Amino acid sequence: MLHSNRTTRTLAAGVVTVLCAALLTTGAMAANPQLQTIDVTPTAKTISVGQKQTFTATGTFSDGSKQVLWPAISDIAPGDEGTCVLLTGGGVECWGHNQYGQLGDGTTGDSLLPRRVKNISTARAVAFGYWHGCVLVAGGWVRCWGLNHVGQLGNGTNDSTTTPVTVIRLYPATAVAVGMFHSCALVTNGVAQCWGYGDHGELGAGFFGRTNTPVTVANLYGATALALGVFHSCALRSGAVQCWGKNDAGQLGDGTTASSNTPVTVKGIGSATAIAAGYSYTCALLGSGVVQCWGAYPGSPPSTTPVTIAGISTAKAITAGSQHACAGLQSGSVKCWGYNAYGQLGDSTATDSNTPVLVRAINSPTRLSAGSSDTCALFSGGVMRCWGWNNYGQLGNRRKTGEAPNPLAVTVVGTPGVIWESSDPTKATITDRGIATGRAAGNTRITATTPGLINDNAVLTVK
Repeated sequence: MLHSNRTTRTLAAGVVTVLCAALLTTGAMAANPQLQTIDVTPTAKTISVGQKQTFTATGTFSDGSKQVLWPAISDIAPGDEGTCVLLTGGGVECWGHNQYGQLGDGTTGDSLLPRRVKNISTARAVAFGYWHGCVLVAGGWVRCWGLNHVGQLGNGTNDSTTTPVTVIRLYPATAVAVGMFHSCALVTNGVAQCWGYGDHGELGAGFFGRTNTPVTVANLYGATALALGVFHSCALRSGAVQCWGKNDAGQLGDGTTASSNTPVTVKGIGSATAIAAGYSYTCALLGSGVVQCWGAYPGSPPSTTPVTIAGISTAKAITAGSQHACAGLQSGSVKCWGYNAYGQLGDSTATDSNTPVLVRAINSPTRLSAGSSDTCALFSGGVMRCWGWNNYGQLGNRRKTGEAPNPLAVTVVGTPGVIWESSDPTKATITDRGIATGRAAGNTRITATTPGLINDNAVLTVK
């Protein structure tokens, strides 16, 4: 995902990375039922100091439906068979497949419901992959969880974990990205550091091999974004793109198919504003609004140098899944191209397309991010919608649909979310899940507010 010069990536097993890209638009999604009112319950409650009380915000929508609202979402990170979201309050929640503890909640059981990643309350960015995830937290620390058989968690061990561990020997980070079995972060002065699997040179430090602690990418300074594929990595630097790692399909873009354990410069790219990496391809968004891709990019024969994607000239953001890619356009529409067996192109079909097709019923998302075989969009009103593969419930609609395609977006249950606030935290505090704790005698007003500024409140009395 790329947000304000931050890239968060995600991959699939043998399938690949994901870029979440920010879209600088403010419109809402026209086709979605609109939230009309919120009802906070209980409307009044008395508790003692030290006691807890759970408040619930129920939304009523324009189509008459009602649902309980989750905490507000500020960023999205779909992976291969799961999804994570960054909450406005700094927490992270994930759902879907959890064989290796990649949901970060201390268990290895799959979940259709969001589970809170343990011990994360000040997250600034989240990157979610196939078997592991990482977050950037306040102070520049990076914490990771999940599968760690080749050191991709960066804590100096090869022990997998179901809860976050801190990456060691890492300078204060400004961005984090994950590939299939490796991870990278941007640190001071745009230097990149990587750790984990590096047998194809994807760590960029001048060797082919693995490490469970960060190593510095050679001769790379001033980078502003990272994009990780399965076995390759790329960085954006002053409009140019540099890549390293496996290059069998030309995914490094230097005109060759020779792998490299140090960065090489992509040919002909000088005005890139964003980058995204897929299974064995890479794409760049140019300042002109054109998108160029190289490697085995979706829908076309492999190319060792950048090729312009037909029909895209006004892009504002790009994102890449395993074998499909999407672009958000100036008009607010979204177009996708490539593999479509699971409906990840969102055009109401399961037919592959080597040219961009219009995603149906999606308009002006503020965030756009592709998982390996699905795609998600977040809107200014707080609604999140996803389409594509849903075998573990990764689309967030609390159901599994096996490998049947979901070619039309479904609304993630619980969105738009709400931000909880206590008018007097000295009397009672409240979490982003609506759990209030009495602190001192007196009254406080508990308010739930959506990103669209619809709200309701209730009075809590502490004795």
